[in-house]
Amino acid sequence: MRDALEFVAEVERDFSVTPLFLGSGFEDVNKEALSNQHSMSLTAEQAGQLTTENLHRMMLGIMGAKRQQLLAQRGQSYPMQFYCWHDEQAAQLRFSLISASAAALPFGCPVRLTADLNSILSAFLSSKYHDGITWDELAAATSAANETADDSSVYYLDVWKTLL
Repeated sequence: MRDALEFVAEVERDFSVTPLFLGSGFEDVNKEALSNQHSMSLTAEQAGQLTTENLHRMMLGIMGAKRQQLLAQRGQSYPMQFYCWHDEQAAQLRFSLISASAAALPFGCPVRLTADLNSILSAFLSSKYHDGITWDELAAATSAANETADDSSVYYLDVWKTLL
């Protein structure tokens, strides 16, 4: 199996050179979010070989590259929000960029902003779903969801963001 650190370095290189889509205004926020979104998956073995510091360095490298792309395309005239989250169902670390003028991040659920990128990275690395969700767990979660009639357990997505 390929070394996890080599894989992280490859991901950083690939994501750093992916073209950045810049919209022409607020109406392009959703297109920016989709066009600039990246995701990273690991096997459980790879996740066990990495630390949050490994991923933090990768994210800093990607943010630096995206900042340079942004400056090259628009100078200082188009600030963007870089945001990152752990998609537990997909067992992925995801990030995207949208215009800083966007009123809210484009998610279909309530968002809870966290000031600590490492909390997102740690949740990703410690996920028990890197190798998939078992059918038994999926069936149990579906049954439990059907039995819950009230909204007492609202789901919040933890997201970290910064301005580029």
